[in-house]
Amino acid sequence: MFDDILGDVNEQQEKIEAKLKEMEILKKSEHGEVEVIVNGKKDIVDITINKQFEDSAELEDLLVLTINEAMKEADGVAAKETQDLLNSIMPGGLSGLFGG
Repeated sequence: MFDDILGDVNEQQEKIEAKLKEMEILKKSEHGEVEVIVNGKKDIVDITINKQFEDSAELEDLLVLTINEAMKEADGVAAKETQDLLNSIMPGGLSGLFGG
């Protein structure tokens, strides 16, 4: 029984990993000066700078803020996908043990 569950978990985890890698999360700075795309695995896919910056410190600050926000959203997406996996695998009622 547990071997079946573990096999299912491993298979589903691989599917989630592939799905997260394909997802793209776009985050823009408040006024759109910087755009960052990360995937669900928190890999940076693309960075676009839509403004000429006189001050590199301003650009650096916007990049850090925007990347951090994209990473937080990627964490949320990954957590939801993992919770959905647990809910689909665990026998009725037990998925709540993991925060579901």
